[in-house]
Amino acid sequence: MDRMRDPGRGFAFWRIGLWLVLMLSAFGALQYGVHARRVWLVLAQPALADEARAVLHGMLAWDLGYFVAAAALVVFCAAGILRQGWSRPVLRVALGLLALGLFASGATLLRRWHAWNSAPHDVPATPALLVEQARTVHLSLGFDAVAIVLLAWLIWRLGRPQVRAQFRRR
Repeated sequence: MDRMRDPGRGFAFWRIGLWLVLMLSAFGALQYGVHARRVWLVLAQPALADEARAVLHGMLAWDLGYFVAAAALVVFCAAGILRQGWSRPVLRVALGLLALGLFASGATLLRRWHAWNSAPHDVPATPALLVEQARTVHLSLGFDAVAIVLLAWLIWRLGRPQVRAQFRRR
């Protein structure tokens, strides 16, 4: 009976979703950090052309931006798992932006795949290569779809009064 009155106790599936987002964000931050380090090491070479240097600076900027965003998402998810009151609205916005980004990247991938698949190529593609590329595109789109559904569910769940009551007041 006491469990019914205390909304902070008991099993919460939304926390599992936040753990999953946290772990994937941490993995993404690690990947962007490693790539940024490698780009930095290449930039340190003195015999690098100016055009290549400009391209690498652009890559480094994107890597650092994605690293900061992924690291921030790790912090937001950790605060949500710990049921910090400030994290719930921040998480809803951050997860919404992530879902929109996944949708945009999936739409871009699909558009590029259709353009590439329908355009004539200088090098004839083998059927095995086409099958492998199609499988990669389909898996990526499938993962994007599952992630968008999970993120939408988390956003919805974090807005529910039952979940809102589980967070500490600010």
